[in-house]
This record gives sequence, structure tokens and C-alpha cells, in this order.
Amino acid sequence: MGEKSRVIFLENFDKLRDALKEFNIYDFADREVLLKLHMGEIGNRYHPKSSDIRKVVDILRSFRVKPFLFDTTVAYNSLRQSRKGYEKVAAIHGFTRIAEVVIDDKGIPVEVANRVYEVAEHIYSSTHIISYAHVKGHLNVGTGGSIKNFGMGGVTKESKKKMHLGSRPISHEDRCTRCGRCIEVCPANAISIKKSVWMHSLRRCFGCGLCVENCIYSALTYQDLDLQYSIACAAKACLDGKKTIYINELRRISRSCDCDPSAGPIICPDIGFLVSNDPVAVDKASLDMIYELKPNVFKEINHVDPIKQIIFGEEIGLGSSSYKLESF
Repeated sequence: MGEKSRVIFLENFDKLRDALKEFNIYDFADREVLLKLHMGEIGNRYHPKSSDIRKVVDILRSFRVKPFLFDTTVAYNSLRQSRKGYEKVAAIHGFTRIAEVVIDDKGIPVEVANRVYEVAEHIYSSTHIISYAHVKGHLNVGTGGSIKNFGMGGVTKESKKKMHLGSRPISHEDRCTRCGRCIEVCPANAISIKKSVWMHSLRRCFGCGLCVENCIYSALTYQDLDLQYSIACAAKACLDGKKTIYINELRRISRSCDCDPSAGPIICPDIGFLVSNDPVAVDKASLDMIYELKPNVFKEINHVDPIKQIIFGEEIGLGSSSYKLESF
């Protein structure tokens, strides 16, 4: 087995400067550096806070780093679906007072594992990246951390739509027992059984794959790929060849994601922060620390096992799940 990836635990930002030094932050000096984060949906109370991002930006600037705040437009109906709309949200949440905010809605095609993902233009052209990911639950993939920060947040909305559509179910009637488990877990109410016939609404389905994930009879398969595999591949498309430092925030750990206006409740006590240069390792460490306090909480609440993001990420060479945890 190769050398384990380093992951550094911080209770707060007091030691963030020291942690960044361990991952050669000096190489980021005098550069325009993309700081990838989620700036929150209107109504969400748990997304990264502008006061915390200001602290991160100030620390980066102390190393002569020139950060700009970055995210991409979304595929669902929201102010954040357009660049101008997202810029309004960023202003409402206080981010435009910290640094320049850049929102991308165009991308460059990059192939990974025989699929093409449109990587956001600014990510594609960046050589050095800082990732700030708020770790929380997610209704579609169990949880979101550094991998999802790029695997969904780093690509265009066209790629996001394609990934979700590829995770829609295909039914194999000969295996279906009509047990109703898929109906129970579907967050879109897109599945029903009428007169013993399994019914699926394409209009309602947004391709989360939960029905496939939870069918114990293998009566459902994906139209193309498991969404978590697509996310890992898209993250690799974004991050290959980049020098990246990942900061995972393990606070305000909610049931659902920062895109959800009703993301509560909080499902785990605050823990702190993790810093690494390996997205797979930092997400695995995040999951391990949360599960130490609340065993298997994401799978129990959201009916999908987020460990698959980590397994898939390791399989495709995005990073390593083997890590050494250090405390600063």
C-alpha cells in the first residue's frame, strides 16, 4: 500500500495558516486563485457563512494569494440558474463584500471514463485552486463534501442535467415484486403502482437514482450511470493536473444540502475543519468523524450510502481513501 494522504484536523481557523503551510500554500502566492464554494440557496440557513469565508480570504491574502470566489449556475429553477441571479444571491449572503465573485455558466469538454463533462471555464483555466466545502447531507447522494463541490458544482448545468438524466431508472418487470420500496424513497413522487403495473413519471423524475439504490431485487437499473460515479468522474475532469487544497467544514451538518431552502434539521454536532490536498481522503475523514458521533446517519436519513463517492473516486484515480489524520 502506498503512502497515506495527509488530513489535518482543526477545531477552528486559529491554526489554518499553519495547516496551509503543510500543503505548500507558498506556491499559490502572487496568483489569481479560484476559491470554489457554495454561496447558498435563498432560505438555506446552513451554507458557508460569509464571515467564515472572509477569514479564509484574509489568511490567503496574508500569503500574497489573490483569491476570487467562484461557483457555477444550477440546473433547477432558482435565482442561481443564471449568472446575474446567482450574483444577486451572493450579494444577499454577503460574499460580494469579501472578494470578486465569478459565476460560470459555460464550460470546456473533458473526457473521463468514456464520458464527457463540461468543466467550468475558470476551473479549466486554473492551475491553483482552493476548495471550501461545507459537509452536509444530500437527498440524492447521501452527503456532499469536496468531491461533490466539483463533481456537481464544477461543471455546467448542461452536464448536471445529463448526469441526473443518466441516473434515471430502467425497470425490469420480471424481477419486480411490487414491494413499494422505490415509492417510499422517491423524493419526487415519480413512482407509483397502478393495477399491479409499475409506473414512472419522467416529468417528475430528476434522476437521483434512489429507487435503483434501494431496490433489493435488482428490478431497477440506471439508464447510464450511478449518479455518485458520475460525480466522481466529473470531479476528476475538474481537478486533474491542478494544485488544490481542500478545506472541509464539519459544522451545521444538516439533513439536506445547501441548495435546499428547507435543509434542516441538524443531524450531527459541530466537529471543526479538515484540510488536505486529497479530495477523496478529506471526504473519507469527514465521513469517519461524523459517523463516529452519529453512526451511518447519512444512509439512515437519506437512504443512500455516500461511501460510494469515495470508492468510485479512488477507483478512477481521483485520490486515496487511505489517510493519516493529524491534529493542529
